[in-house]
Amino acid sequence: MKGLLYKDVSIMTRSFKGNILLLVALYGVLILVTKEAYLAYAMTAVWGIYVASTINYDEQAHWDAYAATLPVTPGQVIASKYLLCAASTAIGAALSLALVLLAGVGGAEYTLGILACAEVSVLTNALLMPITYRFGAAKSRAYLMIIVFAIVFGACFAAQEVLQSQSQAVSVGMDAMFRSETALAVAAIAVSLLATAILYAISYTICTRVYAKKEK
Repeated sequence: MKGLLYKDVSIMTRSFKGNILLLVALYGVLILVTKEAYLAYAMTAVWGIYVASTINYDEQAHWDAYAATLPVTPGQVIASKYLLCAASTAIGAALSLALVLLAGVGGAEYTLGILACAEVSVLTNALLMPITYRFGAAKSRAYLMIIVFAIVFGACFAAQEVLQSQSQAVSVGMDAMFRSETALAVAAIAVSLLATAILYAISYTICTRVYAKKEK
């Protein structure tokens, strides 16, 4: 398992290092200058999607044929992708939160927004990876783009709308309602985390079966 993770991390650092550095630099500067937290939401959502792109490199290098000769199971091969996705998303969320706090626009509601976008990133990969393994990188590219844009931008818009509604509630002096909405948001995040974990496990199971059939 460690070797599989090392392989994927090496692919990401060699192939996407420039993209990741540009993403951090561009969004980081924009967040600090404009003090707009929604940019941190976008960066969080996009961060983990790079992991799914490593499947393209595996396909080009005929990695599956080589992996079949190794003492690893299909479940371990797929698990390395899913673990790396979760880890990469967590790093992106932590970095986004740090930038928001550094810009002086941090708060509980922004932390919840970043957490929600991290869930979106994880669920996006949960959709992307089974589709990519089933149809291949080239054929599934259209599906991937539609899913990414619909989920990522939809989540960022929804997070921004929630924050604006909370800000309006505070501005008219509705502190009790704000506290109630915040408690409701925390409860919703807790439920969504559980749902995300369940859906992620289901996606892993499906992806493992797809990959096992592909090897045969």
